[in-house]
Amino acid sequence: MEPMQQRDAERLEQLVAPEFRFTAIHLDPEPMSREAWMGAAMGGYTISSFYYDEMEVVVAGDTEIVHARYSQVAFYNVRNLSAVFRLTDMWSRRNDAWQVVARHSSILL
Repeated sequence: MEPMQQRDAERLEQLVAPEFRFTAIHLDPEPMSREAWMGAAMGGYTISSFYYDEMEVVVAGDTEIVHARYSQVAFYNVRNLSAVFRLTDMWSRRNDAWQVVARHSSILL
């Protein structure tokens, strides 16, 4: 999340796979494309603070699944996105580097 918080476009280009999709039903029922997600990360999405409350990583060969409980204080333009979330990320190792291929985010009530 630090590259997003710092708007580090070069690092995000390395970390986010070309086929990346972001799903967050609380934002939109349709998955967000990499292009749209990168635009939000570089534009209106502002993270003031974040914390991974817990994280479990499962590695299966060149695939890694990350299950996390994540808290943030953040806004997208004027919309408050401060909350606690369950995140599931799928990562793939390619050419000795890890890239995130998919993220699913759900708000915890």
